[in-house]
Amino acid sequence: MTLSPRPVLVLDVLGTLVDQAGSLVSQVHEAAGLDADAARDVVATWLGRVADRERAVVEGRRAFAPSGVLDREVLAGLAAEGALPASVVDRLATAAERLRPWPDSVAGVAALARDFTVLGLSNADRRTLAALRAGAGLRWHGALSAQDVGTYKPAPGIYAAAVAAAGEALAPGRADGPVAVEPVMVAAHAWDLRAAAAAGMRTAYVPRPQGDDPRADDAFDLHAVDLADLHDRLLAGEPSARLS
Repeated sequence: MTLSPRPVLVLDVLGTLVDQAGSLVSQVHEAAGLDADAARDVVATWLGRVADRERAVVEGRRAFAPSGVLDREVLAGLAAEGALPASVVDRLATAAERLRPWPDSVAGVAALARDFTVLGLSNADRRTLAALRAGAGLRWHGALSAQDVGTYKPAPGIYAAAVAAAGEALAPGRADGPVAVEPVMVAAHAWDLRAAAAAGMRTAYVPRPQGDDPRADDAFDLHAVDLADLHDRLLAGEPSARLS
């Protein structure tokens, strides 16, 4: 199958484009006055409890709620346990909107967007994605939130929605349906790429601190050092069998 010369790249956001954990540690330290170790412990618990709630949504054990609601829920619980002052819950509930991009992310996304169609795909809610695009300068062409689908990664439905969005991005409004396309999922999380591959997407792994490293049996289509390397490899036609 021959695809468009301008394939769609679907970029994970949290952890891949922005330093989620590090940014939250800084914000907890500043807001709550905790030392670095205590702030890291709070953030690890925070993210772990949010992940548990997302998993419950995916498994049908609770109704969907946007990420901002989950953050506030967990932070209120941490305050009730004495891990955080109650006075900082409101401030930290929007902390995801102020995550720092990795050093190569702004220029990397801009370069990718010049030569390819770039979509964000994230468990973050719509408000957070809009804030990151504006505040962090991540200029993707469009973004799909878990809030748009009503579930969280790695549920198959969110990747199916990304495949559909990729087809629409290449051929908006086609009467005969979206063009055949295999979008490329780009992530620092091997679990994310496995789920994307199962949904029929091509895969590109970009390592980040606190990411999820590939296993020995993972067979992703492309491994890149960073976003600049990813851009160069894609321009060179990797994986050439599907991107040319």
